[in-house]
Amino acid sequence: MKKVTATVYNTVDPYQWVTDIAHQAWKTRDQEVWANNIQDLITPDAVILDAGCGLGRLLPRFWSAKKIVLVEPDRKRFLHASVVAKCLLNEDQELFEKLKDDGFWQTEEYDGLLQEANTSPVKSDKVHLLNDVMQSPVIEQYGKFDLIVCSHIFEHISLDIIQESIAAFYEFLKPKGTLVIFACKSPMLYHFHAPKEFDRQYILISQKEFTEICRSGHSAGLGVRYMPFDLFQTIVNNPFNPTLEKTFGNEFKSKSEYYQLPTTPLFVIKQWEAYHSEFYIHKTMEVGTYIEYPQIQARLNLPIKPIESVAEILELEHQVNQNETLKKMHLIDMVVVANKNEP
Repeated sequence: MKKVTATVYNTVDPYQWVTDIAHQAWKTRDQEVWANNIQDLITPDAVILDAGCGLGRLLPRFWSAKKIVLVEPDRKRFLHASVVAKCLLNEDQELFEKLKDDGFWQTEEYDGLLQEANTSPVKSDKVHLLNDVMQSPVIEQYGKFDLIVCSHIFEHISLDIIQESIAAFYEFLKPKGTLVIFACKSPMLYHFHAPKEFDRQYILISQKEFTEICRSGHSAGLGVRYMPFDLFQTIVNNPFNPTLEKTFGNEFKSKSEYYQLPTTPLFVIKQWEAYHSEFYIHKTMEVGTYIEYPQIQARLNLPIKPIESVAEILELEHQVNQNETLKKMHLIDMVVVANKNEP
């Protein structure tokens, strides 16, 4: 019998151009958002707290500051952030680049680095790492802080933790200090649950289920909650506002267990911006990239047409941010910059 050979085809994703455009737009907007809201706050004499630092991804951006304190409750993420800190302190660019590849995280070399970080903690006057919750009173000994950044934590935790965190941030900051919070938003309060982190197969769940997931820890999955800006503003100004109980039920606490707070608003929001923190592809729509772009085009009285360039995406997002109503309605993420309000 004649030998049968296979024909090899090079499969081309017809939507690859959509992926490429969306990814580049996200990277560009990420840089814009940072430049617009945070960059000028990172001065050579600044003392900065990264509250819920995760894998330490923001640490390189803070590096020009005088002192950076990173707090992360999850032990493995804390150890990863410790490795990142050691790379920066030792100027080990080769290892730093390796850490950006999640495939490297499956190697014995990576496991060894975590073990080394576990047995030999980072010791530096410039960077300090705490394996603790971000509302812990222990943190204050490393401050007071000029700047506190909390990046995409609030959408994964219950209101009581948010309340205590806002109270703690108020205590940790210097007078007129700045709090920057990155969070997910939507026009309404939604609750989603992913079976595991970074799994995009979201399931709509109830507020009660969201609370149970938060209290059960990472093993229960990753809850994701999208808050309207106005509700978020209320929480930042007065995290123990009695009106919040109606929305959040048994997540609500009437007062802080740890901090004595003034009756005046804790923070005053200075500025905020809506954006997409990463690309989401909706491949079945002709317009491509983000599913809401046709809605944005319509509301701006623009032709409803396929997105063909990064420049078009950036222009749409810029126009959304020039309209307070559209800014609350569209784009899935927000960065909120608030100043500590002195009584």
